[in-house]
Amino acid sequence: MFGFSVYQLLWYFFIYAVLGWCVEVIFCTATTGQWVNRGFLNGPLCPIYGFGMVIVLLCLTPLQGSLPLLFLGSFLLTSALELVTGFVLKKAFHTTWWDYSDQPFNLGGYVCLGFSLAWGLGGMAAVRLLHPPVEKFVAFLPRPVGWTLLGAFGLAFLIDLAATLTTLIGLERDLRELERIAAALRRGSDAISRNLSDAALAADEKLEEGRDALPAKLAELEVRRDFLRAKLVDSRLFGAGRLMRAFPAMQNLKHSDALAELKAEFKARLPR
Repeated sequence: MFGFSVYQLLWYFFIYAVLGWCVEVIFCTATTGQWVNRGFLNGPLCPIYGFGMVIVLLCLTPLQGSLPLLFLGSFLLTSALELVTGFVLKKAFHTTWWDYSDQPFNLGGYVCLGFSLAWGLGGMAAVRLLHPPVEKFVAFLPRPVGWTLLGAFGLAFLIDLAATLTTLIGLERDLRELERIAAALRRGSDAISRNLSDAALAADEKLEEGRDALPAKLAELEVRRDFLRAKLVDSRLFGAGRLMRAFPAMQNLKHSDALAELKAEFKARLPR
């Protein structure tokens, strides 16, 4: 396949996905002062880096003798991958995971010139400097051992992906319920604040029964709301809490208010 075997490409994907995760963690730690598991998945793997380097190697290996062409190709390919990935994730999960809208020369908030230039330089350096020892390492591994490790890595990747997708489906469901509870609490508070007259209550016994039951119902809703928030916020190593910490700029297009409140509570609970 363009000079590479499937075996090689699989190894390159996993190696660069792990190295990309390391880069993300180091960058985030240096800029925020806190260690954060920066990745869409729970494990130490950023698939976008793996896919990005595989695409770069497939398309640009013939151009590696020319630094300008290698830089330009890396710049364009990695920017296109980041753009497509952000768009697909937004459509699939109704969520934006990163946002470059505050950066100059950005495109829809998905990509920006500054990071695209960095990806171009990184791709160029990876092909010329990093990939030769990686290629030698993959060639050094005995094939039976290599395939066994690839099988284990692939299984772990699929399990992690399934767990992450389950988390996202659960987060969408919980955000929807939090918004439903918030709307019910607003309606209940409005009903109490109207302070219905005694005459009106006397004219309708059912109304009075409903009014007596309303505070208890609101209390039940508040307990359910607090339980959902605690469940989501306290999952810092895995689950929704980890995603909110890994992607502080994430926004849900369908339940923006509920997610904003959840993120504010999550941020308030983080250690100073």
